[in-house]
Amino acid sequence: MKEYNIPELEKSAAEGSAQTAIVIWQSVIEVLKNEVSAASFGKWLKDLEFVADMEGVIQLAAPTGIQSDRVNNDFIHKINMLWAERDTSGRRVAVCSWADLPSDVRALAEEARAERAARKTEEPVEQPGVRAPARHFTFDNLVVAESNRLAATVCTKIAGNQATPSQIVYLYGHHGVGKTHLLKAIESQIEVSDDERSVVYMSAEEFMVAFVEGVKRRDTSDLKSRLRGADVLLIDDLQAIAGMGGTQKEFFGNIRAVVGRGGQVVIAADESPSQLGALNSRVRDEFQGGVLIQVDEPDEEMRRAIVRMKAQTIAAENPGFELCDDAVNLIVSRVKGPGRQLYGAVCNVFTATTFIGQPVTLDDVSAAVRRQIGEMRPPTIDQVKRATMTAFDITKTDIESARRSRSIAYPRQIAMYLCRKMTTRSLPQIGKFFGNRDHTTVLYAVRKLEEAVASDETLRRDIEKVERALEDIQANAAK
Repeated sequence: MKEYNIPELEKSAAEGSAQTAIVIWQSVIEVLKNEVSAASFGKWLKDLEFVADMEGVIQLAAPTGIQSDRVNNDFIHKINMLWAERDTSGRRVAVCSWADLPSDVRALAEEARAERAARKTEEPVEQPGVRAPARHFTFDNLVVAESNRLAATVCTKIAGNQATPSQIVYLYGHHGVGKTHLLKAIESQIEVSDDERSVVYMSAEEFMVAFVEGVKRRDTSDLKSRLRGADVLLIDDLQAIAGMGGTQKEFFGNIRAVVGRGGQVVIAADESPSQLGALNSRVRDEFQGGVLIQVDEPDEEMRRAIVRMKAQTIAAENPGFELCDDAVNLIVSRVKGPGRQLYGAVCNVFTATTFIGQPVTLDDVSAAVRRQIGEMRPPTIDQVKRATMTAFDITKTDIESARRSRSIAYPRQIAMYLCRKMTTRSLPQIGKFFGNRDHTTVLYAVRKLEEAVASDETLRRDIEKVERALEDIQANAAK
């Protein structure tokens, strides 16, 4: 992701809107970074650059036409959706390659880029006591539980230059369980310590691109020098090059060179070597002769800890952002994907609340989760009843009974109101599910609540409580 020195980007008042646009774009790209796979983000989105606000169109540029085509095919709808959530002025985002920009716009953009680069080289070297830029992936912000304890222990030892059972360690597990975090934490700790070892982190896809470019130039010496000179070599997303014969051969040669020098190699992949069918047999044998560690999906308590950790990380730079226990539980109960998706949910909540100066409410959390996982199917009447029973702690017998006490009649009316609002069932059909009541009884409940909901805050809160319980029931049913 490109970094911008925002206060120095623009000088005139007319360019103030561009400054705001850059802030919004940085927020959008941060959300995309958490919601898109690391490989896709690095290949297609990482190098997008803000160019200008051109009469209500936010122009971004990609380095190549291939990248701009892929962004427009696969990501532009998501980008504009995230942009619209943050920008009240109705602007939209457009993406093209640098070569396709109008010549005058390109000239100005390249001039601004050059000025930023010049300023960056003039920035003073960090002095002792000056806070260094925060690192996103460290052992300090790694949540450790049973699912990743072995992997975290081994990686910590590697980062601390302690002996390990093998010079090759192979981490595998489903996408998003924290393998990249472990590799980047090793890199981070070695770089900030007094460790004299050299460390190189590279995704397999980056390796493939660098290797292919070197082949085209008929010179792969730079790539070999970089990798083979590493004392600790970290390779992520190995599955990206499985099945690519020439690339695998070069990859294997570099690994053997590092190991031959006494270096440490850590590989991360979505599957074990035996499950990567397209993996060269020689490469597979090499990996299977090392240490294989599976990183499992986090359990519920670890998922809560992940959400809290991400919220604390954001709050460290944005005081005022806080997630209560109910908000944490809401995110964990509905976002069933891996840790990366939980990170994305927290980022969505932040950008929709504290980032724009609004307090965090459970409604905001629920809306952010819906944007991430998509809208649920319309609920069934039975699901609405179960949600109401949960919210008010009553039984199926209670809600279907003829009892008219407020403790039963009030939640029953809410359930009828929501059935009419959220399902496609008719009044007689709804009445049938509530003890064979007449459709006029349902109509009375619906009209009564429709009139009261605008002015009765307690009623609104109770309806929202049932709606949240309903979303939990639907999310669990979708698993």
